[in-house]
Amino acid sequence: MSKKLLDLSIEKLVYGGYGFTLHEGKAYFVRYTAPKELVRAEIIKEKRDYSEATAKEIIVPSNSRREAKCIYYGYCGGCQLQHIDYDQQVSAKEEILIESLERIGKVKDINLSESLKSPSEFNYRIRVQFKVSEKKLGFFAWDSTEVVDVDECPVLHEKLNKMIPKLKELVREVMDIKEIHLLYSPFRDEYLCKLISTTSLDRNALRRIKEEFLGEKVAGVGSYARMRHGLHGRSYVGRDHTYIKVNDMIFRVSNDSFLQSNYTLWGEMIKAVTEDVTFRKALDIHCGIGFFTIPLAKKGHFIEGSDINLKSIKDAEYNRTLNGIDNVSFVRASAYYQLKSRLGEIIDLVVLDPPRAGLEHGETELLLELKPEKIIYISCNPSTLARDIGILTREKYDLIYTRVIDLFPQSYHIESVSFLKLKE
Repeated sequence: MSKKLLDLSIEKLVYGGYGFTLHEGKAYFVRYTAPKELVRAEIIKEKRDYSEATAKEIIVPSNSRREAKCIYYGYCGGCQLQHIDYDQQVSAKEEILIESLERIGKVKDINLSESLKSPSEFNYRIRVQFKVSEKKLGFFAWDSTEVVDVDECPVLHEKLNKMIPKLKELVREVMDIKEIHLLYSPFRDEYLCKLISTTSLDRNALRRIKEEFLGEKVAGVGSYARMRHGLHGRSYVGRDHTYIKVNDMIFRVSNDSFLQSNYTLWGEMIKAVTEDVTFRKALDIHCGIGFFTIPLAKKGHFIEGSDINLKSIKDAEYNRTLNGIDNVSFVRASAYYQLKSRLGEIIDLVVLDPPRAGLEHGETELLLELKPEKIIYISCNPSTLARDIGILTREKYDLIYTRVIDLFPQSYHIESVSFLKLKE
């Protein structure tokens, strides 16, 4: 039975990588389209208020349309925007960020600063999570758990692509591996590896895997299980950390710590967060390995970083010493506990870098009670950012400016940095 086809004129891109249009009063979200083009779309999900579709034919192409670089594009779900010129990708993300702040946050008169574009729109990722199924190694298809088998990925660092043949040999040999996570350090030219499997791999098995399949450039490899709340480490061989260099700073990064994937923007992102900042006392919530805390320490008297991840805090403490910084401390704590423990103190600056869910229940209220003079909000989700900034600006703050930091070219993901100041 053939699926329904419609000719649709695409108005704009929306979050998720879809082209959007209204047709006969109904919303349509169309994959692999660009603004201002006419497409013949096949309906793949029909709902009462909206439908989801995919472009089957481009009748009138957009001026921004281009040929996708990846041979798996359209099958693999890792990228959604390769068919659009890079400048237009960034422009679309700017529009989505502004629209989210206006519609969800009810923020008016938004000052959008110049976006920070990625110096490389391909080969920028130094972290990857490969999915494994039926001896296939690759990534999930769009909105599916079907694994698209790949031999290379154009957004990955070339050294990660060179590991794919070895990994494919491994998954043919070790049948119960479900995911393989790699972190590559350009500074050390080495990798860290996580193997997520249904059964535990003991240290002898990991040694064999490291020696026979992965090679000497893999500094450490661990066996993990995927649990409800994340990954659980079971055994490990080799070194569990590597090092990266950003500007004049060196950071230790453990296999279980968080690190932004786009290494080509590390230095500029730190500059975007720290420039024109001064303070007497500051808090860095969700500080990770001290990626922003340590360079921020050079701009003020004292800063305290906090994170719930113990590995990240241990890395941050090590990095403080490694970089000769003595006016910073780190504590393992949730964002809620850290904010609550500082009530009554005079805090000039709070830096927020929450997960996709944004500020959790009670954290916004504590932030308003703490009342720092300045807030820097680093976000990876424009919807939750808009929700949180909407509350802050209705209560006590002005949004001075926001800007896109394009950490994820070719994908719909939007990273941003927003600066807020206490109302006078």
